[in-house]
Amino acid sequence: MKRTLLIGIMTVMMIFSFSACGNSSGLNNKQNTQKVNVVSNINTHKEKKPVPPPRSILKSGDKGNDVKDIQEKLKKFGYNVNADGNFGEQTVYAVMDFQHRHGLTTNGVVKDVTLSDLKKKPTSDVMYKPTAEVVSAYNSAYPEGIINGLETQSYTDYYIMVSIPEQMVYIFNGSNHKWRLINSFQCATGTGGTPTVRGHFFVGIKGPQFESEGGAILKYYTQFQGNYLFHSVLFDKNGNLLDGTLGRSASHGCIRLALENAKYIYDNVPIGSGILIR
Repeated sequence: MKRTLLIGIMTVMMIFSFSACGNSSGLNNKQNTQKVNVVSNINTHKEKKPVPPPRSILKSGDKGNDVKDIQEKLKKFGYNVNADGNFGEQTVYAVMDFQHRHGLTTNGVVKDVTLSDLKKKPTSDVMYKPTAEVVSAYNSAYPEGIINGLETQSYTDYYIMVSIPEQMVYIFNGSNHKWRLINSFQCATGTGGTPTVRGHFFVGIKGPQFESEGGAILKYYTQFQGNYLFHSVLFDKNGNLLDGTLGRSASHGCIRLALENAKYIYDNVPIGSGILIR
């Protein structure tokens, strides 16, 4: 009898022991789950980074979504820029041309009025125009054959080639190996003592006119390298022609043009266009 009772007590104790272990395990699992959830919440909180506000000034070398937003706005004005969030040369030249068309300082920096104008609705008078009409009666086979046989770089759909031996300027529209001559005219490049630089350049800043050291007025200038410019022949302060020499070397290194041709480049060839002087 005592032996039977002892066995029964031991059995009850074993059952209680297993039951208690089971309950303890359940409590631990709940605690572990809570710990995992807490860690998970902490990790999730760490991954949320605050979005920086758009910068009020954007310039060359900047990167980010606010740069991408500027590039998207430039595309609405017709500029063929990559909306990659990288403020590189392509974007700098597009901003400069945009500023020129809006009568702003052409520094390639987006702030104040430039930023405000980019937010406006594009109008036809300030849109970038990728295609242009042919206005030259010159035989296009020769200059097109030369330029399309070369590797050219341009940040726009325009390209300028200057032939110093011919004293000619050729304006093209299109793309690498697919350039089409749209205009051509005579020029006057630098003399032997002050030669015009040769090489590959890009259209830079522009302006309506400036005064030379000698007091002559040069109209509709377009930069291609430092102080080297395309500009009109020489006028005095009253608008009278001082020196209209074209077709031979006559300048101090700049490229002189007839007034209407200097204005053509000023009005129609965008900033960032490629230039070859040979």
